[in-house]
Amino acid sequence: METPIETVLSLREKMWRWFEYHAQRPHALGWLALVSFTDAIFSPLPPEVFLVALTLAQPGRWRQYLATAVSTTMAGAVTGYFVAIFLFHQFGEPLLAFYHLESAFATARQLMVGHVFFTMMIASFTPIPDKVFIYAGGFLGVHFAPYIAGYLLGRGARMALVVYLTGRYGKSALDLFSKYIMWFAPLVFALATGYVIVHLHLFGL
Repeated sequence: METPIETVLSLREKMWRWFEYHAQRPHALGWLALVSFTDAIFSPLPPEVFLVALTLAQPGRWRQYLATAVSTTMAGAVTGYFVAIFLFHQFGEPLLAFYHLESAFATARQLMVGHVFFTMMIASFTPIPDKVFIYAGGFLGVHFAPYIAGYLLGRGARMALVVYLTGRYGKSALDLFSKYIMWFAPLVFALATGYVIVHLHLFGL
């Protein structure tokens, strides 16, 4: 019988094999677009893993892969924003409950109030999935321009970093990126939380 750690490792290996297989197929770009779009709304499949597989399979096409991933995840963020505005209780709330992200959603809402651009910019570098911030933005009805601009900078930087590391270090880029996030995310999250607390309580913003 597999232990929980072995189960997670097995799932990761199966996911990598799936991405690696489809990276060699004619419709790889379409799969990347689909994975990137749905990741911002409901899917647990990270498009960055597919980006690594694709960049390894066709290194000369990394610009096309990066542009596709960024543009379609942006489309997903736009869709998720409006889903949260109009269908949060019917769709967003059950989805957050399914992934056990209710407390993360509450945290994202607190960070989002009054600091939309900054929060969306650092969202991709926190332990909280991007879709939680996307739903928080739509639920609160935050201003769309800073919301989408912040998300573009943050998620675009994250995806560009993955592509760069892949070109430099190959498949081990996934491990490097994971270590980077594990070190960097708590620091960014702590700074963001402190920033919000200071402005809310000391300056009354």
